[in-house]
Amino acid sequence: MLKKLLSVISCLALSAAATGCVIVADGPGPGPSVGTGALTTYWSLDGSIDPDICWYYGVDSVDVAIYDMDDRPVIATRPYCEDFGVTFDNLLDDSYTVEVTLLDPGGYPLSDTVVVYTDVWAGDETIVDIDFPGPTIY
Repeated sequence: MLKKLLSVISCLALSAAATGCVIVADGPGPGPSVGTGALTTYWSLDGSIDPDICWYYGVDSVDVAIYDMDDRPVIATRPYCEDFGVTFDNLLDDSYTVEVTLLDPGGYPLSDTVVVYTDVWAGDETIVDIDFPGPTIY
């Protein structure tokens, strides 16, 4: 009898496996989309945005780096000093650290790094203004 019972159970298991199995998951679907915003950093040297001020102080470019709140790099660039600003689009709605340093033509620092903590909001542009006073440029 036990042998027949095991045979029947085995046949049922094999026939179920042969027909396949379909699992349908009805959940809420993907989560809400995450919004993005822009972050624009402007800089000036000793209160001026005259391109000649960059030449006067020997500043070639500006290192601008964005980090998330876990101190992971998000994006960085080195625009020319004379640009006096750079915009980062499509940043997630979150808090960030902006680090800005003036650089000479060889890429060496000519200033201390200015650190600014800010938030980016979806659909908005966050503006960070930084001035490097003359005595802080070396």
